[in-house]
Amino acid sequence: MKHFIAYFLTLFCTANAIVCVAQKHDTLSNVKVLALKEKNTATNSTPVQQLNNEQLQKINSTSVADAVKKFAGVQVKDYGGAGGLKTINVRSLGANNVAVFYDGMALSNAQAGQIDLGKISLQNIEQIELYNGNAIDLLLPARAYSNASLLNIKTTTGTFNKTEKKILSVKITQGSFGYITPSILFKTAIKNKIQYSLNAQYLSAKNNYYYTSYENNNQKERRKNSDIKSYNIEYDATYFINDSNKIKCKVFYYSSKRGLPGAIILYNNTGNQILNDNNFFVQTSWQNKINKKNLFAINAKYSYDKNYYYDPNYPNNLHFLENEFIQKEKYLSIVYKLKINKYLYASYASDYFNSSLKRTDIFADTFATPTRNSFLNNIALLFKNNKAEISANALLTSITEKVVYGNTAKKLQQLSPSIAVSVKPFFTNNFYVRSFYKHIFRAPTFNDLYYTHIGNTNLKPETVEQFNVGFTYSKKTTGFLKKILFTTDIYINNVHNKILAVPRQNLFQWSMQNVGIVKIKGLDATIAFDFLPTKKLNIYTKLFYTHQQALDLSNPNFSTYKTQLPYTPPYTAGASAGLQYKKIGFNYNMLHSSFRYRQGDATTENFLKSWSSSDFSFDYIFKENYKIIVEANNVFNTQYEIIKYYPMPKFNYRFTILATFKSKK
Repeated sequence: MKHFIAYFLTLFCTANAIVCVAQKHDTLSNVKVLALKEKNTATNSTPVQQLNNEQLQKINSTSVADAVKKFAGVQVKDYGGAGGLKTINVRSLGANNVAVFYDGMALSNAQAGQIDLGKISLQNIEQIELYNGNAIDLLLPARAYSNASLLNIKTTTGTFNKTEKKILSVKITQGSFGYITPSILFKTAIKNKIQYSLNAQYLSAKNNYYYTSYENNNQKERRKNSDIKSYNIEYDATYFINDSNKIKCKVFYYSSKRGLPGAIILYNNTGNQILNDNNFFVQTSWQNKINKKNLFAINAKYSYDKNYYYDPNYPNNLHFLENEFIQKEKYLSIVYKLKINKYLYASYASDYFNSSLKRTDIFADTFATPTRNSFLNNIALLFKNNKAEISANALLTSITEKVVYGNTAKKLQQLSPSIAVSVKPFFTNNFYVRSFYKHIFRAPTFNDLYYTHIGNTNLKPETVEQFNVGFTYSKKTTGFLKKILFTTDIYINNVHNKILAVPRQNLFQWSMQNVGIVKIKGLDATIAFDFLPTKKLNIYTKLFYTHQQALDLSNPNFSTYKTQLPYTPPYTAGASAGLQYKKIGFNYNMLHSSFRYRQGDATTENFLKSWSSSDFSFDYIFKENYKIIVEANNVFNTQYEIIKYYPMPKFNYRFTILATFKSKK
């Protein structure tokens, strides 16, 4: 029965494609990949940072949002606790300029343009990569080229060992403030042709952590209305036609109910707002290597998102406010890759996606109900030998929209080029010099264009010019110093027509305007060492540092002219260190951020002081199948805020038990 169910779910997603790709009997036998190959980030022509599964287990993280904090040049807007919203900002370009890919396809949010990374658990994550500019992978969809940076998340799908027919992993984590997360991961194979996995997780947390209320004579108080209950289920299946021809299918569902605690202002530490999320998508892809020179991929996806917000104390005639939005997206992508010769490759990608937003609450009478059709066409070239890597692409974007009520945004069409170069100046050395230029834009979101009393359908796209130059050094040995990696990048980002919310008659009436001009100068540096004193002892260290000057040049008459962008610290730094001896591991992680200012003038009221947080963890493997992990977070009990008036948790702990069972039958 279980084999029948597995076959049914897999064939339901892939039946049509399988019929089209039937192969003759003279094809090669199957080859199964055991793990994702670790990328040598030093040779890349664009800056890339990565964390693999082993590294993710050492950094006291429960979600992708926690993990990406360990990347240079990244700020994560975190509203506190396990249920707090978390969005990523790379090199001060904003969350809307970051594409988030999950197993080869984009996670989308046409309404706000931002992805809440707190929703993505690390339970089934094999690798996380962050690219500035473009990823050097010519088989990616055109959508992967359409943002200033790319966060690429890969799950363990496709990394199954063919000698292990079944894997069952059960995990439970319990921690401070009512935090508990049980999860289960099951993977199996059927006749070495079909692999499928089921991953499920439940999260419950009160998040009623203590904080010191500076607004209330430094009294010790608890965070209120910050609870969350969520669960997600993910099913993956891969059908291997042969070693170079495979079809993948993924079904994902996430549901959460959370309280929104609000800002700690005016002696008010309560909150009554709630936010419910329901996210579903199904995606399938087919990759086929026709011969040594020709390779293509077809990707398709359907997503459905429902968000419900309720405020029982809103000051209107009904004395409450509710927002219920339903987003739908249909997506299709075709990619063709050609090997021209030993060193030169080319690709063409064409994407189409249809996005719609519908409002269904009682205040929805005159909502625009927009629908957007997006066409992306991208041509890319890659030249690579043992001395240099050169990549270039040109992306043509066409966007049209229609609405049920009101005015429609103008048709948008833009060409976005980029070029990146990496050169190895010394043939016998592992030293590389790299540089890239990219021109890109972001289209206004549905909220920017159509949100009631705020949206502006005359908005222009926000354009970004990125310039980067840097150098890298990496080396692997078999001696005491197993590995060294050093990278430094200096960059300039110029932003024009920045989309900002500005007040109209009063602070309760805002509108979206193209009033922003921003110039960003920065430096990212990382250094990492892996030591192997003995065969049983491994020691690692990593340091990163970011310095940024992000100035608002929008209007010389504004008081914010030539001041640092809100929530942009002049510098941030981090450190990781650990050792693994036989079955015992110790890890230390530290993050530091300098002072920042929130929106408004650079005054004392808007000032956020610098902060540091240190985490420790211990793990031990016993009886081969079991692992315990003990985590102590913010061990020095520091109170700090990433967002003004949203205090983060002070000292907290987590305790995890992981059991993994493998069968070859």
